[in-house]
Order: sequence, then structure tokens, then C-alpha cells
Amino acid sequence: MGARILILGGGSGGLVAANKLAKALRGKGHTITVVDRSPFHYFQPSFPWVALGFKEPEEIRRPLRNLEKKGIRFLQDEVVAILPEERQVRLKAQGSLAYDFLVVSLGAELGPDLMPGFHLAHHPWNVEGALRMREALANFEGGRVVISVSGPYYRCPPAPYEVAGQLDFNFKARRIRKKTEIVIAHPNPVPLAGMGPAISGLIMEILQSKDVRFEGNFHAVRIDPENKTLHARDGRALPFDLLVMVPPHKPNRQVQHLGPTTPEGFPVVDPDTFRSVKYPEIFMIGDMVNPSLNLPPAGVVAHFQAEFVANEIVAEVKGAYIGESFTPVAMCIMDFGDDAVLPMCDFTKILTLEGPPSCGVLGRGKAVRVAKMLFESLWFATLLN
Repeated sequence: MGARILILGGGSGGLVAANKLAKALRGKGHTITVVDRSPFHYFQPSFPWVALGFKEPEEIRRPLRNLEKKGIRFLQDEVVAILPEERQVRLKAQGSLAYDFLVVSLGAELGPDLMPGFHLAHHPWNVEGALRMREALANFEGGRVVISVSGPYYRCPPAPYEVAGQLDFNFKARRIRKKTEIVIAHPNPVPLAGMGPAISGLIMEILQSKDVRFEGNFHAVRIDPENKTLHARDGRALPFDLLVMVPPHKPNRQVQHLGPTTPEGFPVVDPDTFRSVKYPEIFMIGDMVNPSLNLPPAGVVAHFQAEFVANEIVAEVKGAYIGESFTPVAMCIMDFGDDAVLPMCDFTKILTLEGPPSCGVLGRGKAVRVAKMLFESLWFATLLN
């Protein structure tokens, strides 16, 4: 009997793992099943483009059902419980599924209720938020735009800076930039502080060239809807006419019983294998575990983790090591509307607790922005066609 491989989550990590496993184990009698509550895989880096009207939701998504062309079973359902002792996952509509290997890539959950007054904010961190933000922008005729985050941990760390650049570009095209102020209020002392001075200095230079003010060490604690003001822990307050804010992120509730967790509730995994410390047949990757590894919550990190985990499973199924080492590298094209930057960081020293990441700039300019658009097409063509 072949191995039963179950993958929870059809985001970046789950999609890459499923494709790699299907290619390596094709025709061997093994089953690969992907479960996601959405019928679609969304290319999340394009959410800001949806908010700005540059893309429509249907352009940045593909049906997860397309995986079945590759011999991968897809179930649209919601995970109710993971039962590691029985090696089963209980689903809301379709009962229980047994597994020999489980890859959990459910991501961190959005918790807008954790920030008082968050209903007044807009954000492009999911497709619903992006469309609501688009509507708010269509009705915006000038004033102060504040871009902020609800905490230090959130999906896609560069995104607030990209949004600022894209809004600057949008407002210039609409001829309202001269009567609009853009402010970024962020917990970091400088933009992308964790990536080192070369990156943070370049991003600050771009923001200044666009007349975007950066308000550092700003730890937001609440939104005052009546006075339209964002308040910080140190007493600072920023009035706004439009607030764009990353929703609070919280640990996924379905995985906190699979082993030890950080004080915040994020699962701790073996940093060399991404296996559950308690259940070695369970792998956990992506935003749901990266806080415990000091890795950024980015799709590219989940991508490399998924490739490594797929190799680990294939090696175990075939009885021989045929894999490759984990690549602790992250790169992300930052789109500023009329400019773009491609930074890259090697997080090897972070994983080994030897020091900060090593970061540099691989490219800058409009051609880099074109590359981001091309990558979206390549992503879909490779993984979901």
C-alpha cells in the first residue's frame, strides 16, 4: 500500500509541496491530498494591485481543482481538528482523513478584533480587504493617509512600504497628491530594520523621494473611530483621513496541541527538519511556525520550506536520502508604482543563532517591476496549469 500524504493549506507552501511530491512519486501508488477551505489559490503579492484597481480578483487566482490534472486530490473543506494520536484530520463536511505524512501549511490567522477600532481601517491582506480598500480609495479626494501595522509580526514585511509607493503613484495619476500626506507609522526604528542598513537605507531614500514620512518606533495600540486617530503605546497620536493598517496576526488555533509553542502560541518545530517535536510524521511550515524560527512570514520562505519537506517525505518513502538542504533565503520584489527593488537575504546565521541575516540588493528599476508581473504568470503556469 502506498503512502497517504495529506497537505493542509493551498497557499504557497502547500502548493509547492504538493507539486514536488506529485512529480517525485508519480505512478508509485501513493496518494497526495490537499485540503483548503477556499476553492482558489490566490497570488497574495498581487493583493495591493487589486486594491489599486490594477488587477481584478479573478486575474490573480486559479482553481485549486487544477491540481487534479497532476494526480493530486483536492478537497474544499475546513479543518476542524488534527488528531495526531490517530493520524487523522477531521474535516467539517467530509469526515475524517487518515494520513501517513501530514504537511500543515495553514498560515497565521488574521485577528482584526484584537485591535480596538480596527473596523475603521482598510487593508490589502486578503481579497475582501483589497476590494473594500479599493472602494475607499475611489471616494478619497485628499487628506492624510496613515499606513501602519498592528504588531511586529505580519505577512509580507515589505508590503506597507510598497503600499505607500503605490498610493503615491496612484494619487499623482489622479492629481490629488499635492493635497495628500502619506505617513508610515511602524514599530521598527527604520524601514525593514531586520534586513540591515543597506536595505533600510535604500527604502528610506525611496520614501523620502516620494515625500512619504516615516514615523518609527510607533507601536499602535488602538484606533479612535470618533476622532479618526491612531494611538501608540508611548502616547503619540496620528490623526488620519484614511487608515491603511495590517490586521493583527495570531497563531493558528488548529496546531497548538502538536507540540511546544512560543509564549505567543506559535508552534515550535525542529529547525533542521520542520517536523513537529512531538510527532515526527507531521511537518509544519510557513507563517504558522516562522516566528519560532526567527524567519520572516513570507511566501518565498514557505516555498523553500515546502521543497525541503517534500524531499524529506520522498526520501523516507523511497528509503534513501535523495533530497537537498533547506535554503534559508528570501527575496521579494518590492513594487513602488514607478520604481521597484529586489532585495535578498540569507538567514543562515539566524537559524544557527550566530547573528543577523546577510542582505543585499539584486536589482532596482522599472524592469524589476515587470519581472514581478511575469513571475505571477510563471507561478500559475508552473503550479496550477
